[in-house]
Amino acid sequence: MTTLPNGKPIDMEMLEVAMEDSNLGNTYYLNTQTGEVLFLSEYYDMDEQERLAEEIDGSNDYVRIERIPSSEAYQWMSDFVEEVVAPKDQRAAQKLSTALHGKGAFRRFKDTLYTTGEQWTQTWYDWRDQRLKEAMEAWLREVL
Repeated sequence: MTTLPNGKPIDMEMLEVAMEDSNLGNTYYLNTQTGEVLFLSEYYDMDEQERLAEEIDGSNDYVRIERIPSSEAYQWMSDFVEEVVAPKDQRAAQKLSTALHGKGAFRRFKDTLYTTGEQWTQTWYDWRDQRLKEAMEAWLREVL
């Protein structure tokens, strides 16, 4: 369990959601005193948005959670193909590498991954989860 300097636990599940959320209408903040993650969405009614914005602005306890940049997520996919798949299965690596070219690479990569077999799908998610965990830990070290 990851904790704040004051010993309180950080909501790592919500931190993961925040760092992976690609919806730019959503914003997340870590409360550096409680470990809670505050979720703010443009889809909330205006009163709720204003209330949450005032809570954040009126306190030094919140730090905005940054998303994993798409360039970094793309690099994870590329590294996975090169480092994990290619040494064991050239055919699957070629398919995945081709999927990474051009617009829509994220969707094509996942679609192609599912056709390469359960082994590579599970291996990808385990590998990606490790990269995400490392990114979360690095971000926490930076902001705390």
